Amino acid sequence: MSSVALAQKEQSVQELNQNFTGAQASFLVNYQGCTCADITGLRRKLKPIGADVAVIKNTLACRAISGTSMEKMQDMLAGPTAVIWAKKDIVTPAKVLKEFGKDRDYFKIKGGFVDGQVVDGSAVAALAELPSKEQLLSTLLALINAPATRLLQTINAPAQQLVSLLDAWRAKIEGK
Repeated sequence: MSSVALAQKEQSVQELNQNFTGAQASFLVNYQGCTCADITGLRRKLKPIGADVAVIKNTLACRAISGTSMEKMQDMLAGPTAVIWAKKDIVTPAKVLKEFGKDRDYFKIKGGFVDGQVVDGSAVAALAELPSKEQLLSTLLALINAPATRLLQTINAPAQQLVSLLDAWRAKIEGK
């Protein structure tokens, strides 16, 4: 093997290591049976939500995660493997992967590395069932605003009752 090829592989291992360690979550999928158009479509769905897709060489990925807390993922690095690195949100890419796999029986989620833990494909599917970060934030905001809204309604209630009473009185006088 030439020194140029060896240097390229070492650089690839370093890049893979940076991608794995720099992501909030990494998902491994078996893409065997997917067409180039399928992978391109998956990339287009994941890119706007801050996730990257790469088809990787298993031996280089094993070297990249060797000696890290992700080392237990090496068992999943068999067969055609693509990795999805979620850089911002971990739930939305899992949702995209689950949705992508619904129509493609050959597309399988092998597992991944989420929140410091190596997880299997069923855990990634369960993660996809969680509400997204935006949904959780909107729910939290609604809960925070609820007491203030109720207080405002309570403060305005006597004024609304007075207006209703005066309106009823006016209708009674006009009706005579």
